[in-house]
Amino acid sequence: MKKDTFEKIYKKVPQDQREQLRSFRSTHPYKHLTVAGTNWEYISCGRGEESLVFLAGGLGIGEAWFQPIMAFENEYRVITPTYPPTTTIAQLVDGLKGILESEGIHQAHLLGTSMGGMVAQCFVRKYPEGMGKLILGNTIVPNKTYAKQLKKKSRMLSFVPLWVLRTLAKRPISRHLSAVPKTEREFWRTYFNELISLHWTKESLSTKNQCIIDFAQNHVFTPDDLVGWRGKILILESDDDQAIDAPKREAIKATYPQAQIHTFHNAGHIPALTRREEYISVIRKFLREA
Repeated sequence: MKKDTFEKIYKKVPQDQREQLRSFRSTHPYKHLTVAGTNWEYISCGRGEESLVFLAGGLGIGEAWFQPIMAFENEYRVITPTYPPTTTIAQLVDGLKGILESEGIHQAHLLGTSMGGMVAQCFVRKYPEGMGKLILGNTIVPNKTYAKQLKKKSRMLSFVPLWVLRTLAKRPISRHLSAVPKTEREFWRTYFNELISLHWTKESLSTKNQCIIDFAQNHVFTPDDLVGWRGKILILESDDDQAIDAPKREAIKATYPQAQIHTFHNAGHIPALTRREEYISVIRKFLREA
């Protein structure tokens, strides 16, 4: 992005926050890889003997993890993909596997939030030997009722103009950001508005919906699925998550009875933003445990 365009978009954002993002973008360019005919872009950075993968939520943009990336890149090799337009979770899982193989990574810890947690759960079942530890943040297990609800919403996509969809998307984001510290709220509002304006298309919205529907409808998980896998699991949840209600939070804990649980209070759906220091501290402690 040209400097004058960046300055225009972020003109209301405090200088230090603006410069942090600009610096990150200049030092963490995307790499590109074609896996099974699908073009992927991802951030690869950091150093360390162990690797850590961040899997984004519904926006699907790898860069949105930039603050956790900076927090962990001095301790771990970090991989953060942006989701291409695919229609099944299996395609995302195999694409991630292709990226890791291309980077020479044989085993990695996975942290998936929201939609990213769906990808992570499928990855550990298909490639358990490639998994270190598993962190599932503010996400769900397969749920056919939820799939039916999403199908109804997805039918509207083809009839609603893109500008309307982008406008509607900003409302839940504003709710999610209500728990962000006031000093950072303008930055994140501007940042997500930029991502929506630049990256959201009818195709990207449709394919992400199809992936989530595929996950919710076509997969079945049980507490016995990972009996032979020796890795550890951490579930991150928020007690006021508007996107993941209490029954869904209980369902994922019942599916992984061996998991550690950390509950964020009054943190909403995106504790990585609303409780950033606590979020990073909890993850770091879990990853360092023997």
